[in-house]
Amino acid sequence: MNPETTNIDITPSLADIARTRPSHAQATDWAADSLRTAMDAGTLTPGSKLTEEQLATALGVSRNTLRAAFTLLEAQNLVERIPNRGVFVANPGPEQVADLFIERWAIQAAALDIAPAGSIPQAHRALARAEEARERGSVTGMAGANQDFHRALVDHAGSARLTQAMSRILAEMRLLFFSQVTVPGFHAPYVERNAHLLNLMETGQREAARTYLRNYLAETRNYFTQEL
Repeated sequence: MNPETTNIDITPSLADIARTRPSHAQATDWAADSLRTAMDAGTLTPGSKLTEEQLATALGVSRNTLRAAFTLLEAQNLVERIPNRGVFVANPGPEQVADLFIERWAIQAAALDIAPAGSIPQAHRALARAEEARERGSVTGMAGANQDFHRALVDHAGSARLTQAMSRILAEMRLLFFSQVTVPGFHAPYVERNAHLLNLMETGQREAARTYLRNYLAETRNYFTQEL
């Protein structure tokens, strides 16, 4: 595999995402979740302008509903309003990145403290997808599997609040990956790193897992802050 070559992954269109709307969905929350899904999939990338008329038509919602969805996403640092220019998908800067990793460490460290030892099947499935994506040279595949892996670790703690907080953090992280990382070589080593972290957690080695994760996140943070 050429580490500088990225296989093209097919990203869903907004129309594809809109077709998944459940009949009982509350319009504003659903619109915000759909835009978040589009960001996660790479349909809406960092710096993209969010045009009200186009998005309202694509999602089948009113412009007022869409504006309310923008407000929700702005509170989550996923979009930014620029006076006289409009609303854009956030493009994380150095200060936001540094804060993001502080919050991520706090959430994952708390999850490590309360998660029981034992098998974490969802994490193993995410690792398997990461290995397959690495073989294909897929940046988005590896990035997505990495996100799912860390989400599974936090889910294993059994705290709905931690899970919710981690989902918000991972949405921001996804924008960071899309804005900065374009080759498989960045993501590939994390497959083994994640496997090692998972082994520490499943065997109940809490302190070793905390130390490993802290160093892991610090190294990743330093990479991004130097690149920005």
